[in-house]
Amino acid sequence: MKMSDFFILHKKPISLLLLIILLGGGFAWSRLQTSLFPEITFPKIKIIADAGLQPVDKMMVLVTKPLENAVKQVPGLQYVRSTTSRGSCEISAFMNWDADIDLSQQRIESSIEQIKGALPPDVDITVQKMNPSILPVSGYTLGSHNKSPIELKQIATYIVKPFLSQVTGVSEIRVIGGRTKEYWLILDVQKMSALGITPDMVSNTLAQTNFIKSEGYLSAYKMLYLTVMNASVSTRDQLSELVISNNRKRVVQLKDIADVQINPGIEYTKINANGHEGVLIAVIKQPGANLISLSDAMSAKIASLQKILPTGVTIKPYYVQADFVNTAISSVSDCLWVGLILAIVVAIIFLRSAKASATILITIPVTLGLTLIILYTEGYTLNIMTLGAIAAAIGLIIDDAIVVVEQIHRTHEEHPDESTISLLHKAISYLLPAMIGSSISTMFIFIPFLMMRGWQGLISK
Repeated sequence: MKMSDFFILHKKPISLLLLIILLGGGFAWSRLQTSLFPEITFPKIKIIADAGLQPVDKMMVLVTKPLENAVKQVPGLQYVRSTTSRGSCEISAFMNWDADIDLSQQRIESSIEQIKGALPPDVDITVQKMNPSILPVSGYTLGSHNKSPIELKQIATYIVKPFLSQVTGVSEIRVIGGRTKEYWLILDVQKMSALGITPDMVSNTLAQTNFIKSEGYLSAYKMLYLTVMNASVSTRDQLSELVISNNRKRVVQLKDIADVQINPGIEYTKINANGHEGVLIAVIKQPGANLISLSDAMSAKIASLQKILPTGVTIKPYYVQADFVNTAISSVSDCLWVGLILAIVVAIIFLRSAKASATILITIPVTLGLTLIILYTEGYTLNIMTLGAIAAAIGLIIDDAIVVVEQIHRTHEEHPDESTISLLHKAISYLLPAMIGSSISTMFIFIPFLMMRGWQGLISK
């Protein structure tokens, strides 16, 4: 039995199969994750060390060099690049392209942990692998005409950040800019000398306070109580009344030898929003989270957040990555509808057949549905690359559909007395080899891209 006979004799099961493909494509479309870029993990691991205000030369000797030596012990490493500045260094470890990046990250973290005792005690080290998930997917500006940069940063840290972290799919909320509240002590040397107070005494007292500590349990009257010592300092008055010395003759408090001031901390990043100092709120999504759903949920959350913010404080978006994805999806939809309309118009004008137009109308949704099912089962996402490929393939599908329908129509005009089955046999047998060769040629064009190495090869795959 020939292939054409099979499709003719089993029209109803094939029609049911096409309907299942359409329903499956709709289901896959509703479940596919969306993002701006493909989920690609590059073979690059970044190590960032923060050591406060450590000088550059000390930073190079005490932090950068030991970290470089630790990273070089990891197998599969190609080369290391580092940048050192005052108080910080950034090391980029480039691994082999066939290396397991997750395993390499664990090995680097293990090597750094082994030398951590030789590093300065106040060094903060973070290790991250490079992929699009570490980049913000949306950003907002927090501004006010009647709040200071210190107050704005406190609002962002204690109100905005916890509130937005409740959104499903959020990995991290970053607060950028603003000013940190600091207490400055202006010591009076003469008063300190008269009272016998040294700077070391002040430093030791400050180091031994501002804590909350459990002192154990206390049993009394058949009850068990948990005792807690609260020595935290949260206001300037509490800091001013801190006892520096008590020799049983006189109690010396901090306000007796110093002027306590509240000043903004030194910031190296300045943010301006609408001509005023502001704070940036960056949203980082979890790997695999749906970008469109996250963006919609975040917009609703921002609207609720605006109602609980203090008077005069506003939060506005300045970057929403989902807009680019929505634009790409809209472009693909426009391409699909325009292609369908043009194909139907061409079929009606040149072939003068409503059946030909119906054939084209059915072919494209079925092919698109099958494509979405494959994308869903293979774990791909809807991003600018997959959507662009779908948009380009729609034109090829329309072209092939018109060619096949035109050949059937032409065969019918040349042999008007033959049956439909015979016409289909002749048209398909005449056109099938050329169509297969054309499709295979299109597929072979992309084989060299799959063989490429480097980041170009990762994107192509």
